[in-house]
Amino acid sequence: MKFRQHRYPAYFPVQVRTASGKQQAQVTNVNQNGGCLHGLRHVCRGDKLQLNVLSQWVDALVLWVEGNRSGIVFRPVLTTHQLDTLLNRPGAPAKGRGNRVGFNLTEFR
Repeated sequence: MKFRQHRYPAYFPVQVRTASGKQQAQVTNVNQNGGCLHGLRHVCRGDKLQLNVLSQWVDALVLWVEGNRSGIVFRPVLTTHQLDTLLNRPGAPAKGRGNRVGFNLTEFR
């Protein structure tokens, strides 16, 4: 059995360059080595992709495809800064974010 590094849940919209043109997709889980994309069409195993992360194009290779979900591997691996950006989850509902400070103005009286 082959070991795979833990992947972190994410919800990050990205622009993806494919052989058939640019598409929009969501990164649904990610680590520095790879991730899962939701929403890509017309991709096959072995296709080369580029994801726009921090206004930089990151190269990736499609490992598997199931419907509109695709597993990818980054070549080269993501930098720590790029990974942190994908985990920022700008499109996720605020309720699911655990890193927010919760207080209101009545606590300052």
